[in-house]
Amino acid sequence: MASSLLRYLVVGVAVIALGITGWSWWHSDARRIGRELDRLMAQVDKSPGENPLTGALAAQEAAGQFAQSFHFRARQFDFETRDRQSLIRAIALYRNRSERIATQVLDEQLDIDAAAGRATMVLTARFQGGWQALTEDGYRFQLDWVEEEGGWRIAYADLLEVVQPVAERFLEGQ
Repeated sequence: MASSLLRYLVVGVAVIALGITGWSWWHSDARRIGRELDRLMAQVDKSPGENPLTGALAAQEAAGQFAQSFHFRARQFDFETRDRQSLIRAIALYRNRSERIATQVLDEQLDIDAAAGRATMVLTARFQGGWQALTEDGYRFQLDWVEEEGGWRIAYADLLEVVQPVAERFLEGQ
C-alpha cells in the first residue's frame, strides 16, 4: 500500500514537472520570438489572385511587427527608413511585383538578453516567387528584437546580404 502511494506521488510529481517544463518552453522568449517571426513571414506570403485590399492589409500587419521606434536598412536596394508608412509602402511594393510569394526561413541564430528585454537574430530567408518572380530571392538579415508592451517587436532590421538562389549555386558548383 505504501509503495503504491509512493508510486502515485512520484508519477504526480513527474507530471507536474513536465507540465511546468512544457509551459516554460511554450512561453519562453525564444519561442515567443519564433512565433512573431512566423507571423511576419506569413504576412509577406502571397497567394495567386490576392486582391489589393488584402495585400495592403498584409503589408500593414507586417509593418506592425516592428517596434514603436525602429530602423530598417537595406543598402543593397538603396532603402532605409524609420517611418512606418514608408515601410508599409515598401512591403506592399515588394509583394505587388509578384503573383505569389512563398517564404521560408533556411537558418537562424538567436541570442537573447532576457534581463534587458533584447534579442539579436541572424537569419537567412528565401522568398520563392519574390522580386518580379524572376528568381528565388534569398536574403540574410540581422533582426534586433525588443520586448515592448509584453510582446517582442523588431527594433532594427538590416539586410546583410543578398544570397544567391539555391538553384544557381548548385549549377555553378558543377
